[in-house]
Amino acid sequence: MQPTRKLAAILSADVVNYSGRMKSDEAQTLIELRKLRKDVFEPMVADHLGNIIKRMGDGWLVEFASVSDAVRCALDIQTGVLTHSTLELRIGVHLGDVAFEEEDIFGDGVNLASRIQSAADPGTVLISEVVQRSLDERLAEVFRKAADRNLKNVAAPVSVFQWAPPEAAPPRVAPSSHSKSLLIGVLPFDNLSADPDQEFFADGITEEIITTLAKLPSLLVVARNSTFVYKGRSVDVKQVGVEQGVDLVLEGSVRQSRDRVRITAQLIDAKTGMHLWADRFDRLIEDVFEVQDEIALKIATELHVELLEGEMARFRGSGTKNLDAWSSQLKAVECSRKVTRESYAEARRHAERAIALDPTYSAPLCTLGFICTVEARHRFSEDRSAALAEARSCARRALEIESYNPEAHAIDGFADAIEGNLEDAIHKFDVALALNPNHADVAARLSITLSFNGQIADAIRMAQQAITLNPHYPGWYAGVLGFAKRLDGQFDQAKDAFIEYSEMVPGFGFVDLAIVYAETGEIEAAQNAAQTVLKHRPSFRISEWKLTQLYSDQGRLELDCNCLRKAGLPE
Repeated sequence: MQPTRKLAAILSADVVNYSGRMKSDEAQTLIELRKLRKDVFEPMVADHLGNIIKRMGDGWLVEFASVSDAVRCALDIQTGVLTHSTLELRIGVHLGDVAFEEEDIFGDGVNLASRIQSAADPGTVLISEVVQRSLDERLAEVFRKAADRNLKNVAAPVSVFQWAPPEAAPPRVAPSSHSKSLLIGVLPFDNLSADPDQEFFADGITEEIITTLAKLPSLLVVARNSTFVYKGRSVDVKQVGVEQGVDLVLEGSVRQSRDRVRITAQLIDAKTGMHLWADRFDRLIEDVFEVQDEIALKIATELHVELLEGEMARFRGSGTKNLDAWSSQLKAVECSRKVTRESYAEARRHAERAIALDPTYSAPLCTLGFICTVEARHRFSEDRSAALAEARSCARRALEIESYNPEAHAIDGFADAIEGNLEDAIHKFDVALALNPNHADVAARLSITLSFNGQIADAIRMAQQAITLNPHYPGWYAGVLGFAKRLDGQFDQAKDAFIEYSEMVPGFGFVDLAIVYAETGEIEAAQNAAQTVLKHRPSFRISEWKLTQLYSDQGRLELDCNCLRKAGLPE
């Protein structure tokens, strides 16, 4: 009988130092292994529709029809092991051709998954490049590029990507006015509707709740892309507390049916796992936007936060009841997360549509203003001055609708910074953060501006604050921190930050590395970084790069240019 062959995602896992533990205490090790199987491994595999096809004492081979299911299962298993077992696992995932014969499985897909697993660090998940390419953007971004692995009986080094849980909660760097703040993370609300297309609606509701909670005094809110890494995963709230450094977790669900929507929400203490509050909201679809205010008010009551009259006005805000305008605004924001000329052109179209549908809706005005500043900063726009003028116009119109709108003040600050008016920009960023201390991106951009203005200690503090508010931060945050560290003379930490930036966002961070290597006399390393710059940006010229830098001290800028010349980059 011929074996059955197919393409499958294979998860390979084994217990770290199993033989050593058995020699040390056989009875206790067997108890822990049985507990791991019963409480963590087998339930997680079942939840993610996996099929355990081989048990090997201290290891498993599991087949999945879906790559995403295999990877989410691996992440949930390792997260579960952290809180439910004294054992450690290595896990590898690969997508490849496998063959089934009776109750056995073999083939290149199995062999490579097993070898990737054996090359993984304890407690981590290591995946092959083909698996990483098969993941959606949100799931892929929790993995970092790792060093290529030389695997047994594999001719060439294998490209791999790794997820590892943080060793501890990130440091809290609260603004001085919020030194006693609680930190809350909002998990992506589950879509319980029959229509999978409603996923976008559920994500939008989650983002609206994050935005509304950010207005509460004495509450710091973790940024969206840090909590959205848990989307589609069953997670332990206590582990979310460890990974995100949060005190509270809000989770919930959205179910839409025809013209009605039901939203449930639960507030949980991340340290104890105890539910502090839970409620259900049934609304007509056109009234759905009132729910975000109600949830935030319930949380404010639970935390005994007193809202003054002015704070209540800010809290209620100026939203929209036009679902199409809201949807276009969400699409504009989503497109703006990828910094390319094409994605920003699409973001602009969505924002302009939202404004046309509801001219009294301030959010798309702020989004369009932000788009204009990026177009000016990265020269996506042919007329830089016109782009900045449009950004200021959008900010002004948003402030006419909401005089306390922090985003509008920040956009005005972005425009000032791009024009080199650093003192004015810093003032406007400060105003924006006073109105919304939870805005991680504004904190990061304030850090850049402070660095360019020579206020290095404050720049480092603000970069760390941005990272606290957004623990799964985008790569450019690492670049912001590295920039401040370099100007402070902390060269080793700066190099680490720029290397992290380059690993998180391919092609970025190498100009900074070329500068810092040249600055520390490592000319060969600087030249290698410069070659990578030219590989990704063949038209790079020092004279053009110089125009994008905003130093108040032109002597400092000239030092950077000299470093780039030493690295061999063209004038």
